Amino acid sequence: ERLASNLARVVVVIWVFVVLILTSSYTASLASILTVQQFQPEATDLQALINQGQKIGYQSGSFVKDMLKMKNARDEQVVALSTDQEYADALLNETVAAIVDEIPYIKVFLSKHCRGFMIVGPTYKTDGFGF
Repeated sequence: ERLASNLARVVVVIWVFVVLILTSSYTASLASILTVQQFQPEATDLQALINQGQKIGYQSGSFVKDMLKMKNARDEQVVALSTDQEYADALLNETVAAIVDEIPYIKVFLSKHCRGFMIVGPTYKTDGFGF
């Protein structure tokens, strides 16, 4: 009888800890959902930005400038940026409304500056690099 009683105590203690962990996890998750600001992009379409006359950043020396020109972006709308820090500064200072660049470079940028920035809109396919 003593063994069953001790076993019951162990089971109850384990269940109390499991319930405690589950409730704290649920509470933290719910608090996070309710308090964290949900990001909503201000611009979701490149053509809309061009039509509105917004400035668009691109990597200096990239073919993206020519792609933006093909989409009827004017010279004063495109802003050449060189480093990921320039990307962040231009977006934070609202010098540019968006940055258009190749996906790998944007992913590197987001890995360094993940707070407040996101990838939005359609992904444009290009012909790639020709040799």
